[in-house]
Amino acid sequence: MKLLFSLALLLVGAWTIAADPALPDAHARSKNLEPMPARNEIDAMLLFEDGQARLRAGKYGTAAVTFQTLIAVYPESPLVARATEALRSSEALEQAQSNSRIVRSIRFESLKGVRIHEVLERFNEREIELAVEKPATVRTMEEAKTALRELLSERGVENPRVEVESREIPPRSLEIVFRVAR
Repeated sequence: MKLLFSLALLLVGAWTIAADPALPDAHARSKNLEPMPARNEIDAMLLFEDGQARLRAGKYGTAAVTFQTLIAVYPESPLVARATEALRSSEALEQAQSNSRIVRSIRFESLKGVRIHEVLERFNEREIELAVEKPATVRTMEEAKTALRELLSERGVENPRVEVESREIPPRSLEIVFRVAR
């Protein structure tokens, strides 16, 4: 009786597997793989766009990692050439940024008729990226000097003279002082 029951159970199991196999046939597998290239292209495009956004935001290191990921994971993507170029530029920008000085403090001396927050708002309006904990260049300081001079002129100061002095704070920091001379 046990032998008959075991045989019946074995036949039912075999019939179930034959009727509904756990592995799909070749036709069904090819249907599942057809959308994969399109999905890969979308993923590659998303990675590329993320890298571009990071590059625009000044996050050069993470942008480089994103482009490296795209190149390594999707080597067949048509975006690889553009990602390679973007990788080179992000690495160059990161190198340039690491060589620049970081602003530790900004001071304004003899500033009459204008408040400091108004000066900083003017810098933001003119898209002058001079702020504490940001890299500073000579060009940026000159743009800030010009914007401050124009703001003082608008506020009634005749022929304002603005001097900019930067003092190095080791190892790679700057203190920037704007002096208004009359």
